[in-house]
Amino acid sequence: MDSYGQPPPARRHRVIMPVSAIHQGTLEALDYALTLSRDVTAVHISIDPAQTEKLQHKWDGWGKGVRLVVIESPYRTFLEPFLEYVNELSAILQPNERLTIVVPQFIPKHWWHNVLHTQTAFWLRFVLLNQQGVVITEVPYQVR
Repeated sequence: MDSYGQPPPARRHRVIMPVSAIHQGTLEALDYALTLSRDVTAVHISIDPAQTEKLQHKWDGWGKGVRLVVIESPYRTFLEPFLEYVNELSAILQPNERLTIVVPQFIPKHWWHNVLHTQTAFWLRFVLLNQQGVVITEVPYQVR
């Protein structure tokens, strides 16, 4: 409540979700993202045009109407183009907005296999730790 007894204005969430492929973890993370906001954008960093085309086709069927932004990566890297996109969005956030990054996080059967899998959420958290208004959420999934 403010000094006039009014509740604070509601926060608006802009949600982005990195997508490399369509699989059970992607769909679970997408379901979670949609519980946070209707303003969800899937972001695919394209390093292979053929793979990107397949993903876009699958997204049309499985993406639940969520927009898909494709960003070309000339140096075949994920982190730099994705961070540039996050920084662009962060620069236009309004005071009542929060940018939430929802990351599907594969959980291997054995803990020691974690070294073999990408640690996207870890690196995003490390780089964006001091970025105002940015939240990183992991949605774990396991292949059975």
